[in-house]
Order: sequence, then structure tokens, then C-alpha cells
Amino acid sequence: MHSDVPKPRFIQHLPTTRAGYPIPVITPRGDMSDTFTLVDLPDTGVTVVCPCQDSDRPHKLGAMCHDLQRRIMRQHRCGVCGKHLDPRTGLAFVRSNTQTLDFIEPPLHPRCMAYTLRICPMLIHHAEQAEVLIARRMELRERRVMAFPDGTSGVSRYFPLGDPQARHAGALDYLVATPVNPDIYPCPVWLEHHAPPLP
Repeated sequence: MHSDVPKPRFIQHLPTTRAGYPIPVITPRGDMSDTFTLVDLPDTGVTVVCPCQDSDRPHKLGAMCHDLQRRIMRQHRCGVCGKHLDPRTGLAFVRSNTQTLDFIEPPLHPRCMAYTLRICPMLIHHAEQAEVLIARRMELRERRVMAFPDGTSGVSRYFPLGDPQARHAGALDYLVATPVNPDIYPCPVWLEHHAPPLP
């Protein structure tokens, strides 16, 4: 645990693991494979619903609750602290695949990103090869699972947010964010020269 990394004010309210790591707001409780169900909802059609927040089971770090992810994306809130994002200060994304501009993980405040990149074991491990993207705007789409040909993995397609045809095409699981005209930096360069100070 990098206890010497100052914790931003927005993150201080989050619950923590026994090791002291903050638990992001999109983190589910328990194993989602045991909890999520498919429900035909009036607004979105067949939708993956995850009632994990009604459980008192331990959080599952590294996973995302479907319901929380979609809510955070729609409300333009940070995927770590849950507070509202201000486009003027930037929407921060991190990627290890330099070919993609589609993100299932919600964007973060730049300060939350700077903190997370310094304390998250998974991100620290990939930081040398990762990139940070800073955008002022993003576009959202729906990811619909079309089929499960092998019984374990689905074939997904993206649709415009709220497309009336999408509700007939498959089950909505996550929203997908695409940053518009982002500035792109190698992760170490962004942390050293562009990241906001902590806390």
C-alpha cells in the first residue's frame, strides 16, 4: 500500500479495503455471476440488472456493477469518487491498448486518476505501457449482448444511446464512452508533467 500518496478530498469519503485501498463507487458486492439478472425494462428493453448493492457481501475489486456503471456514465460522474465531472478540468481515461478509443470504465477526475495511477497495483504494473487520455467531451453508446454462441461469452454490438432499435437487438449490459478529440500522453509523462498535484 502506498500510504505516502496523499489522498484527494473527493476520495476520502470512500470505504476502504483492509489494506487501506479506497473502493471505487462502481465496485460490486459479491460475485456478480451469482447476482445479476436479465430484466425487460420500459426504457431500455432487456437489461442486465445487478442488485449487488442490496447485499452485505464484500466488494469485488476490479469488477464493475452494471447498474452503477450505467448510472455513473449517464450522470457524468467520476468512476472512482462518484462526484460530478467538470469538462473544463478534463475527463481522464487510461488505456493499455493504444488502438482503442472505447471505454467501459467511466472517466475520472484528473486528480482521481493521478491518485489511482499511483496506488492501484494493477495500474502500477501496466503504467509504463499505458496512456492517459484527457478530453473535454465524450460520447456514450449502449453495448448490447447479441448472443452467447459458446455459452460463456457474448457477441456484442454498440448502438447510439437511446436508439429505439437497440432494445430489440440484445441485452444492454454496459454503456461505452468515447472521448472526443482527447489529448494523449504516455502515462509516465502525464504523471510527471501534466497531472494535478495531490491532494
